[in-house]
Amino acid sequence: MNSETKLFLGILLATVAIIGGAIFAFSRPTKAPLVDSKLLMPPDSYKTGSPSATVTLVEFGDFQCPACGAYHLVVKQLLEKYKDSVSLVFRHFPLPMHPNAVPASIAVEAAGKQGKFWEMYNKVYESQKEWSAEKDTGNIFAEYALALKLNVEQFRNDLKDPALKKKIDRDVADATALGINSTPSFFLNGERIQNPASLEDFETLIKAAILKAPKPSISAEEKYHIHANMSVILDGTAIDFSLPKYQSKEGKELNDFIHFHDGKGDMFHVHKKGMLLGDLFTSLGMTLTKDCLVTDTKQSFCTQGEKKLKVYVNNKVTMLNEAYEPQDLDRILISYGTETDQAFVSQLQSVADDACIYSEKCPERGKPPTEECVGGLGSGCEQK
Repeated sequence: MNSETKLFLGILLATVAIIGGAIFAFSRPTKAPLVDSKLLMPPDSYKTGSPSATVTLVEFGDFQCPACGAYHLVVKQLLEKYKDSVSLVFRHFPLPMHPNAVPASIAVEAAGKQGKFWEMYNKVYESQKEWSAEKDTGNIFAEYALALKLNVEQFRNDLKDPALKKKIDRDVADATALGINSTPSFFLNGERIQNPASLEDFETLIKAAILKAPKPSISAEEKYHIHANMSVILDGTAIDFSLPKYQSKEGKELNDFIHFHDGKGDMFHVHKKGMLLGDLFTSLGMTLTKDCLVTDTKQSFCTQGEKKLKVYVNNKVTMLNEAYEPQDLDRILISYGTETDQAFVSQLQSVADDACIYSEKCPERGKPPTEECVGGLGSGCEQK
């Protein structure tokens, strides 16, 4: 970043921070204690960054807020620079004086239903001046959806989905419970921070958090190695996860802690507690949400009309989808099709059932084959 850009960003941050603070915030705590992670980051919150990141930044933002727009540029640079160490969680906190803030949040959530939450998040922030003063933002946001190659008809329908407004209202309630009264507000590894005055100041906080964060304990992680069987069948066609592009290899892990390997595509390995199904799909270049699965070839399979996307865990539907934490010996089916399709029954029966062999929980069925130990630092498979 050149000196002119730094100067401009510094002036912009200082200006909008003063304006935003004068409008809505009169006092802030200098330091807040760690807060309840469930209140700060509910399971359905969107998160971006490396699954193995040790630092989590939570943003409570208002898409129409000028200060939020300025800080977005800073946060984006930090995420790019520290992509292996820092992840971002976004929570909605539209302010009453911004009439288009709620429609903007709904538009971002609607894009999320098609697997493009973060793409719309960036677009709305970075195009803030185009829509902030408009009386009707629907067409503008639909143009953004088209540019992001979303199904625009579905996007427009989702803008009317009351569940999206309910989620935003939940975020606002959580923010209020946390004592937040201005935007943007940031939590770094569960601790409320004062908004930094510059990119450099923010980077200093990030570096300190990375140094402070506990490092993975190899001995602890070595004890955690579970397996789960999975099948993904979309419109009757199964994804072949045995293909090389979906397989991790030693030194070339798609994800250090959750992955397929050794050419086996119907069972994945997990080396760390807290890994989610969404982490696995993200590592494969896919996006799994409550209503959509977007493949690595950018095909979208979204719940619409009679066609449903469902995630079955041990023959029972889960609503967590991307937020589901796989357990040892799980049998998972992700299926897209019609509710009445009898193929669902055979699909459920087709999910492999040999994870217990690899977890050595069914010795009567034989011993697991010799496998390459795949995983990065903290997985017990780090390179010597």
